[in-house]
Amino acid sequence: MKERFQGMKRIVIGLGLVCLAAGAADMRMTWTLLDGKVETETRPLAEKDGVLSFRVAQVEIRAKGAKRLEMTPDFATARKDDAGYWVVPTGQYGTFRCDKGDYSCSWPSMSMFGMKTPEKTWVAFVTGLKYYFTAKVSARDGVYRMSCVLNAEQCADPYEDFSIEYHFLTGDDADYSGMARAYRKYQLDRKAIVPFTERVKDNPLLKYGVEAPEIRIRQAWKPVPSPKPNQTPEDEPQVKQVVTFDRVQDIVRELKKQGVGKAELCLVGWNVGGHDGRWPQIFPVEPSLGGEARLRELIKMTQANGYQIVPHGNWRDAYLIADCWDAEWTVKNADGTIKPAHTQWWGGGCPYEICPQRAYEKFCTRDLWRIRALGFQGLGYFDTVTILLAPKCDDPRHKCSRADSAKWWGRCAALTRKAFGGFASEGSLDHFAGETDSVLYASFGDPRKKNKGLVDGMIPVWQIVYNGFIVQNPFTTTVNFTAQDRYSRLKLLEYGGRPNFYFYSKFVSDGTDCAKLNYLQYLFMEKHERLAEDVFCTTWSDGSRLVTNYGKEPFAYAGRTIVAEDWSLIKP
Repeated sequence: MKERFQGMKRIVIGLGLVCLAAGAADMRMTWTLLDGKVETETRPLAEKDGVLSFRVAQVEIRAKGAKRLEMTPDFATARKDDAGYWVVPTGQYGTFRCDKGDYSCSWPSMSMFGMKTPEKTWVAFVTGLKYYFTAKVSARDGVYRMSCVLNAEQCADPYEDFSIEYHFLTGDDADYSGMARAYRKYQLDRKAIVPFTERVKDNPLLKYGVEAPEIRIRQAWKPVPSPKPNQTPEDEPQVKQVVTFDRVQDIVRELKKQGVGKAELCLVGWNVGGHDGRWPQIFPVEPSLGGEARLRELIKMTQANGYQIVPHGNWRDAYLIADCWDAEWTVKNADGTIKPAHTQWWGGGCPYEICPQRAYEKFCTRDLWRIRALGFQGLGYFDTVTILLAPKCDDPRHKCSRADSAKWWGRCAALTRKAFGGFASEGSLDHFAGETDSVLYASFGDPRKKNKGLVDGMIPVWQIVYNGFIVQNPFTTTVNFTAQDRYSRLKLLEYGGRPNFYFYSKFVSDGTDCAKLNYLQYLFMEKHERLAEDVFCTTWSDGSRLVTNYGKEPFAYAGRTIVAEDWSLIKP
């Protein structure tokens, strides 16, 4: 491999992307057929303007009759003990330390992955069939390979041609920060995202939401798991009301008393049946909490005290108990049957999945304005759609590929912005990043876990791409960060997180750290690096550096001392 690339002329362009101006590169394609037979072939990659690319036509994939296609370029290799690492979009990375193993990232939060070796550093952008591809790393006899894999669904029914680009990085760009910056540039160049600095100019509600911590107040719910899959109004379990609308007013008064300058409250379970109670039915407002009159009073009172208040909603899940239930608007399998959205029975019973096209046509266009009329303003929160892959729907009346579904969800998000001022959801899938303002958590991963299989740990790849575009809390373990251990608090700061809290844990601090770091939400995160075993530095586009010291000893850096288990902000 190394000999193959010797003599290649490298021309630096843009963000350190380089052109492989001489020599060729090949893609190894491994087809696993329906009968289990395996066919392997090699095809050349195309080169243009410093980018290697590869395409497989939609008609060819379908005609092949395969259940799996694995594609590995000949430069995507390394050997055990080589310097470098591989990176997948969810932030997991691994160094080359194993003889054998496999790791697959089949939940791509971004359409990119990459590898750094002693010979080269590259990042791949999946540009066709990008919804639901798998980034795979394998090690055999100490030889690592990184591949892009299409699964059975994509092979049987591809909705477009498969295409992928490989960009090569040099100099200061030849690391995972450079990979993330290159993907950010790709998103900006194709106008898929717009920075906060532009979007807040004429949107004070968005500006407030970016700068304010979020406080999620879970008000009411029914038993989870539900005692039966399908509820009726006659046998519906009793709603447990915990935080009434009057009680939320007490919380607002206490926030004011404690000197909390900004906060955005999100009411979870204000709708009929409480949290996940009767989706997509929303009204009437849950009576046990005080009903619509008390809710309107609460909203006015919250805003009068200088805080934003938004609803928690859902246009993905549906329960048979909903007064508007109709199987017509649910996601269908190819045989016409309907799909449960989860194996878990939630508050409303067994949830079914609303087709995203129908979600927009039947619910968003109607219900968003009814909810807005209650008085809510801010980053309206609608659950699950940025944490779950956009579904494939085979109902001929509203047939949607995964790409179609992502576009319909994007329309829902855009309409939410129009109604409330901003859009928030649960996870970090970027299939409509340009319409997303906030995510509840960017990862379900555990940043403490290291050296599990081929994985060494986690790095803030997603944050480097999207800081300045989407506010986020990095992990489930960093929610309620003031009540967490020191490690989790530092991890929120290292990853540029927006503080968010669930009432009724310890949910307020004096706001000093939040106010001090607010300006970072408007900047691009440019680089993340390890300074020592337990010390990391995050650098922003204005030159600000935030150093987090997880160690038990103080650490000297840039003329100052970062206390053990503490952090320091170094402004330019």
